[in-house]
Amino acid sequence: MEPVVELRRVVEGEIREAFRGVRLGRGMSLRQARLVDRFSESKGNSDSGTHKTPEIVDDWSQVPLDELEEDCAAHLDTEGFRYYIPALMLSVLDHYDSASMRVIGTLSGLYPKKETWDYDMHRYSLFNDPQKRAVARFLLALPRLVTLNYQDEKIVPHYAIIGVNTRDLRVGVAPGSRRNRKVALRD
Repeated sequence: MEPVVELRRVVEGEIREAFRGVRLGRGMSLRQARLVDRFSESKGNSDSGTHKTPEIVDDWSQVPLDELEEDCAAHLDTEGFRYYIPALMLSVLDHYDSASMRVIGTLSGLYPKKETWDYDMHRYSLFNDPQKRAVARFLLALPRLVTLNYQDEKIVPHYAIIGVNTRDLRVGVAPGSRRNRKVALRD
């Protein structure tokens, strides 16, 4: 198998495994976040009745791309962020578009900033170690898996900020591997 194909398989598998079974619970949904976004922009229009399908709140892997595309990740609370971020990360791998608000919101949400440090770190407070490692591996591998624009390339080196021991991610061990098979994340 080609190294990039294998790397993508490992990254996707680690995301799916780390976030398996995560539910929204009492967290803010994307539709709720969209209402907050519209209210904060003083549009005054509520689109709460425009969705004909029920919102998926118990299996992030089933959230459709069009729901993710209307991304309002900046308004998600801690539970909402943990629920949607795996779907958003996988959507970036499948449909990277540097102009998409989904991509901008996903990458910005994964990169803690000095100005909003406490808020950003609080959003990671529900993440367990495998989830933090999956996010770090995603950010580290992303430039090998998609062609990033210049602005997005600047986010990638900051994967260590979320509190992951990155020594093991430079050459990552494939999750669930019994034979300690290694997948190179760098050339």
